[in-house]
Amino acid sequence: MLHIPTLMMALLLGFLLLTLELGVSQKGLRARPEIRRWTLGSWALLGAFSALSLRGHIPIELSILLGNGGICLGVALYAQALCLLLQVPAPRWLMPVQPVIWLAMVLMLDWPLNQRTAVLSGVFAVMLWPSVQVIARHGWRAERSLRTVAITMGLAALVQVVRAWHAWTHPQEYGDLMQASLGQGLTFLLAFMSLLGAGFGFVLAVFERVANQMENLATHDGLTGCWNRTTTDALLEHELHRAQRSATSVAFVLLDLDHFKQVNDVHGHRTGDAVLRAFADTVRGRLRSSDIFGRTGGEEFGLVLPGTDAAGALWLVDAIRRAIEALAVTGADGQTVSVTVSAGVAVADPNLPLTGDRLYGQADQALYEAKRAGRNRVEVHGITAGATAALPLV
Repeated sequence: MLHIPTLMMALLLGFLLLTLELGVSQKGLRARPEIRRWTLGSWALLGAFSALSLRGHIPIELSILLGNGGICLGVALYAQALCLLLQVPAPRWLMPVQPVIWLAMVLMLDWPLNQRTAVLSGVFAVMLWPSVQVIARHGWRAERSLRTVAITMGLAALVQVVRAWHAWTHPQEYGDLMQASLGQGLTFLLAFMSLLGAGFGFVLAVFERVANQMENLATHDGLTGCWNRTTTDALLEHELHRAQRSATSVAFVLLDLDHFKQVNDVHGHRTGDAVLRAFADTVRGRLRSSDIFGRTGGEEFGLVLPGTDAAGALWLVDAIRRAIEALAVTGADGQTVSVTVSAGVAVADPNLPLTGDRLYGQADQALYEAKRAGRNRVEVHGITAGATAALPLV
């Protein structure tokens, strides 16, 4: 037989440890909203188990209402925390249903314990299901720790269903909440230990999310989502080394928005940011998965095109130029803004070693020629437009 008071004490200590851990995490993560919401849920569960464990020392009605009501509230807050983490809307009924549950508990105060346990266990299972559902739909391919949260909360919901059936069919084991009973004790332990495990899994998922965000900030441009200059340079060197091993060419392209300063001066920086994002999305939509797209300066971007000769690069970049010329962006002032782009292309021949800096310099020279020739055009370093083969670069 499992000793229920001992189980209560173990759960109290477990949720106290989780709440303290969340408090430390919250300070370190600058009080992320999902951490705050899960912390509130843990406090609710901690209060609920405290009320249940004090049965016999406080009025039983108060123990029933605070204990079971606190569990429902805590589980609802957990679901909201998961939705905040995954940035999806939380089910609207989670909080409005709380007063209904409390009213139902008041009406069930005179019921036998086994019947009340059966109904409330079913309610707990229903309250747990949105958390499992939101992870299955939106978080299964996100942080791996969320899979643990989904599995443990799903197990908790399943155990609550089993507990409801067991309480209804074995009333002799539910004469009192503290009654030593294998069925009552085992289902109680499994259900709420699963919730405790979900809490630790959630903390790991948040830390995993923060680590991924920090890595992304270190390698990507925050405005456009492109690789930043440092990462672009490193990837260019990597592609040049790989091209030499595989005897293929690599094209590097510099793209520069024409007269972009005027966009900021006339329409404001918010509109300028919108233009940069629209430009990046347009370019990104025309690239292969192996192509590298980076922001190398304010309105200057770089393309690394593995396995691409001059003709292929010229065809792609001119298609990008025409798409940008047709692009219309509605600015923050409500006006439509159009821009053009100039491009310089340089191609590295695998038979002649070439550094990334040298290739970058040649693309920059070609870009300068495009600007000097009137902008909104593409120039290829060392060869004329329309060439069909890469020119060895020295």
